[in-house]
Amino acid sequence: MLSTRLAHFELPPQWSTMREAARLERTGAKGIIHLEKGDYVSPEFKPPPEAVAAVTTSLKDGFVRYSPGPGLWPLREALAEEMSRRGRPTVPEEIIVTPGAKFGLTASLLLLLDDGDEVVMPDPGYPPDEFWARYLRAAIRHVAFRDPRNVDADQLADLIGPRTRLVILNTPQRPNGQLIENTDEVAEVLARFPHVAVVSDEIFSRIVYEPYRHRSLASYPELKERTIVIDTFSKSFVMTGFRIGWVAAPVHVAEKLDILLQNSCTNVCTIIQEAALAALRAPGSYSEQLLATLTRKRDLAYKVLSGSRRLSVDNAQGTFYLFPKLPEGTDGRQTVRRLLEHGVAVVPGSAFGTAGAGHLRLTFTLEDDLLLEGTRRLVEVVDQTTGWDASSGT
Repeated sequence: MLSTRLAHFELPPQWSTMREAARLERTGAKGIIHLEKGDYVSPEFKPPPEAVAAVTTSLKDGFVRYSPGPGLWPLREALAEEMSRRGRPTVPEEIIVTPGAKFGLTASLLLLLDDGDEVVMPDPGYPPDEFWARYLRAAIRHVAFRDPRNVDADQLADLIGPRTRLVILNTPQRPNGQLIENTDEVAEVLARFPHVAVVSDEIFSRIVYEPYRHRSLASYPELKERTIVIDTFSKSFVMTGFRIGWVAAPVHVAEKLDILLQNSCTNVCTIIQEAALAALRAPGSYSEQLLATLTRKRDLAYKVLSGSRRLSVDNAQGTFYLFPKLPEGTDGRQTVRRLLEHGVAVVPGSAFGTAGAGHLRLTFTLEDDLLLEGTRRLVEVVDQTTGWDASSGT
C-alpha cells in the first residue's frame, strides 16, 4: 500500500500540454508547434563547445568513478566565485552540486519543513515547490504581487507567523518572465523575522535582458546566513538534459544538504561535472551570443502577441517565457485545447497557481519560422473567438 503522504501525487501540471501534444503526435497528429516546452527547443541552441569537449575527454581518460558527494572541488571553487560575483561572498564549502535545480529545491524543503510548519511561496509560482510542501504536510501560504514585478510586501509580512519556517521566491520569475524588482522591500520584511529561512530560486539568473539586472536576495547581508540559493546549468548554458544544478547555502546547511544528496543519489555524474566546469570557464562571448539570440526571439514573439486585439502581454525581463493574458472571462484550459486543435501547444497559466488563471505560458526558443507561425496562430485563434464563458469554456 502507498504511504498516505503520496495521496496528493500527480504528474507535473506544467507539463500537461506537453503530455497531450505527445499523445496526439503518437496517434498521427502532424505539425504541432511546441511553444509549451520549458526548454531550448531549436537545435540552434547548443552547450558551449568546451563543455561538449570535456565530456569526450572525461570518457577517454576514464574519469567515470564516484566523486566526493558535494561535488568536484574545482567546480565548487568556480561556483563560489560565481556566487560571490552576485554580491554574496561565498566559499567552496558553501556549494553543493546537485542533479538539477529541482533536486536542490526538494532537498531544501525536506531539510527545513516539518508537519504543520508554514511555508510562503508565490502565486503564480513553480509547482514542484507546492508538491513537496504538501508531501511534508506543511501549511502553504501564497503571497501575491502588486503587479507582475513587485511582491506585495505588506501581505508577505502579514503571512509570516510563529509557525512560518520558510519563504520561497523565484527571480527571474517562472512563469511570467519578470524580475522581482522590489527586492529591497522584500529583504526589509524578511529581516524582521530571523526565524524564517529563505529559498531563492535563481535558475534564470544569467538570462536577463538589457537594461535589467538580477539581484539575489542572498546578497543582502542581513539575509546571507538564512538564504539557500538554487541555480542550474540548464538555462544558462543550454544543458537541460545534463541534469546538473547547484546550491549555495551557509556551511551548516550545506553540510546537511550533502548528507541528503549522498544518501540518495551519491553524487552527480563526474563527466557532467567536468562539462559544467568547462561551461563556467567558456569565453564570455558564448553567453553574450546566447542572450542576443534569445533577445531577438523574445522580441519576435512579443511583436506578434502585442499586435493582438484581445491579448495583453508584458515583454520578458528575463527567462525564455512570455505570459500573455487572455480576455477577461476566457477559460484558459479551454483556450489551450482549442489551440491544440490548431496545431499550437502552450501551457495554461493556471498550472502555476490560481493567480495564473486566464494566462498562457509560452516558450520562445523555437526556430524563427516556427515561432512566428505559432504566435500568429495563437493570436488568430484568440482574436477570432468570442463569447467564451469562464465556467463552461464555451
